[in-house]
Amino acid sequence: MNTDDFNDIYEEIRREFARQMKLLKKIFNRAKKGLGFNFEYEVPAADVIDKGDKYLIEIDLPGVDKKDINVTLVDHHLKIVASKKVEKEERNENYILSERAFSGYKRIIPLPEDADENSIKAKYENGVLRIEIGKKPGYEGKKINLE
Repeated sequence: MNTDDFNDIYEEIRREFARQMKLLKKIFNRAKKGLGFNFEYEVPAADVIDKGDKYLIEIDLPGVDKKDINVTLVDHHLKIVASKKVEKEERNENYILSERAFSGYKRIIPLPEDADENSIKAKYENGVLRIEIGKKPGYEGKKINLE
């Protein structure tokens, strides 16, 4: 299997996953209608910067507490999930209205082949998640001979 085949399969799986998540979200939204809460994930924009000896990934996650951010490494991919909860309560003489909204961010970023999984460092500050990933020393990839 060559890289193009892998990329095509990966893209097809990603599109199907996105389609299924959209369908599940629609079903969930119909089921929760009138229950007084909302839940929705956004895909945050990510900057991936090659710094020579390392990669730097920056993701804006405004309004999220550090404790609500989960960064995991799965099959040479970074999975970032951040959630936030907003509660609103209004009181009047004859009624009380209480609404809860759950939202957050979800992003999966494939790592370059030369990324050193053992050197990943993450820091969250002022609404920005910064992830540094060192490069494997001396990595030059696999040479492909021409026929």
